[in-house]
Amino acid sequence: MPSSLTWLDHDTAARERSHRLLEMFKESDTRDELGIGAIRDSIADQLFPGTSVIQTRLRYALMVPWLLMQLEHRLESSAKFPKVARQAELDLSRLLSTTDEKGVFGRSAGDQLKRLASSVYWAGMGSWGIRVYHGSQQEYFRQVEAIYAARARRQRKDDGDWLDPHRGMTWHPALGQLMPEDFPDHAQLELSRDESLFLREQWKKTHPESLLAWLAFDAKSLDSNVMVDAPWLHPRQEQFPVPMKTLVEHGRQFSALIAGAALVYNLRLCEVDGRQESVEQYKQDLKEWSDRWISTGLNSWKVEDFWASVDGKGHSISSRTRSFVGEWLRILKETGGQVVGSSSARALIERREQNMKGARSRFTNHAARKQWGGASGLVPLTYRWGITSVFLDDLAAGLEAA
Repeated sequence: MPSSLTWLDHDTAARERSHRLLEMFKESDTRDELGIGAIRDSIADQLFPGTSVIQTRLRYALMVPWLLMQLEHRLESSAKFPKVARQAELDLSRLLSTTDEKGVFGRSAGDQLKRLASSVYWAGMGSWGIRVYHGSQQEYFRQVEAIYAARARRQRKDDGDWLDPHRGMTWHPALGQLMPEDFPDHAQLELSRDESLFLREQWKKTHPESLLAWLAFDAKSLDSNVMVDAPWLHPRQEQFPVPMKTLVEHGRQFSALIAGAALVYNLRLCEVDGRQESVEQYKQDLKEWSDRWISTGLNSWKVEDFWASVDGKGHSISSRTRSFVGEWLRILKETGGQVVGSSSARALIERREQNMKGARSRFTNHAARKQWGGASGLVPLTYRWGITSVFLDDLAAGLEAA
């Protein structure tokens, strides 16, 4: 029986998380073969809140609301709103696709685009306070006429200001002032200075303790062209605020730890499937990882401090996941990191995957194993640093704009 996700209809937050999780299953870089996604996301959400690996450019966080605000201004009905909104996004993608800008949604898919920018950025816009309507995108579509009615009931004070300005509000009030008069006819992905200032202030206002906000206000980070593959390689890492510096270090340690587990996972699958050439390659890769593991500091890693940093920070880490991580670390210490020939390491990884997938385990289900491409979960964990770097570059360029 295929696995599925269910949620209570009244739990909007749970439903949104489930929608995001379902989409992430489709992204090869985010597939979670060993069930450590809650740890990964806890770190990423604390460091870079509002981001997602399937986002592309920062200005979509403004352009999506502008499109929807224009439809609201036209009082589009709930029945027509989803279709009209989709067409507006497709028209925007078609216009942007005529340029050579990177990160355009739908450049290849065209009108067949399934995942629109609005759904990709919906959670992030809420996290950053750009979207002030509390609900899923589907609820927004269904309730838009009720939103119009709520606005119509607003009352003014003697001085002309609204007595209840938040009634029926869906978007941050500054967005209307930021919207260019020629939008979307001359849309682009580059931010203006005012747009960058607004976004930066929103990050600071909504997530003042995040590394995202700190980097956005660190002049040296923005002035230099930082091209590194992970936050712990950032040239300003020593200057990070202590809580974020500590979390980044925990993230580095965990990334190194789980990289070895992923290699064992692929090695063991190759052994089971009789892919001898790949077996030898994975053994060599694992030997090289094992030779490096002590230099990463894993032998002295304070795991209890790590759990305190990630568990309960918007994500709950199950006891089984904690047990798996602890057992994997114990095996590493017992073997000195030399797990190439460890039957205990193989058994742990195999058991973990079987507990996660049940009848769909690649170790026991021949059909599932045949769908395996030979490499899974090998992309190093960098906690959405890739898209964060793009956003910071967009922000820096906007701040420098005239």
